[in-house]
Amino acid sequence: MNSTHQQEAAAQLQALHKQKELFVLPNIWDAGGAKIVEAKGFKAIATTSAGIAFANGYSDGEALPFSLLIETVKRISSKISTPLSVDFERGYGEEEGEIYENTKQLLAAGAVGLNIEDGLPNNKLSEVESMKKKLQVMNDLKNELGIDFLINSRTDIYWNQIGSEKERLRKTIERANSYFSWGADCVFIPGSIPFNELEIVTKEVAGPINVLLNEQLKNIDALNKIGVKRVSLGSSLSRNSITNLFNQSEQIRKNHFDLLLKDTLSYDYVNQFYGAQEEEK
Repeated sequence: MNSTHQQEAAAQLQALHKQKELFVLPNIWDAGGAKIVEAKGFKAIATTSAGIAFANGYSDGEALPFSLLIETVKRISSKISTPLSVDFERGYGEEEGEIYENTKQLLAAGAVGLNIEDGLPNNKLSEVESMKKKLQVMNDLKNELGIDFLINSRTDIYWNQIGSEKERLRKTIERANSYFSWGADCVFIPGSIPFNELEIVTKEVAGPINVLLNEQLKNIDALNKIGVKRVSLGSSLSRNSITNLFNQSEQIRKNHFDLLLKDTLSYDYVNQFYGAQEEEK
């Protein structure tokens, strides 16, 4: 677990959040996808909880058995050398002992970053004290294991549209600063946050800010200018793939095969890609 490679990968992920320029983080759900985005030159890779759940026939929101998450992370980490951050959702538990054991298992599986969120299934937020305990447990493990893995603490105020529009900005700033004070390395603010409010957040919050790509937050130059450090793709790649499967299945059911045959990479190309990647490992 405490390998030199994992320590170096964790340091690389930490450094990406401290550099001047923001970086785009692709979210994948299997080892094959991870190998593709690694080959395209991305400096870090993250999982998508939704993508992994959907690929295994589950809905998002910790419906996926934790054992399947561990198995997926092991498969991905065994095929790439790029730093891997894992969507830990709410930590698959609320008790400190559960967070400790689950975090330890994910690190043993090869993760060097973990995303932990405060959003609840009922579209409310967990108590701040709950997040404080989780962050403290995770930081204790950093010291215990000697791995400075990156903790990306997510607040779902905008995602779940908590409170009035006027309250969201203030509450987000309060939560973000609290999370940093409790040991978070980055704070993730997904959802429809207005650009002008995001700009205020980057000035008022004492640490790197991560946002989720959407129609309003897709101008990378503008996001970089206001100080955003990380842009995650979330489940968009997964949903794009699923959309294609839905559409192609409908065409195939009607015995229409032109799109399938026209838009598909050849067997030889894909097979040679994975073969070459395997030889490099």
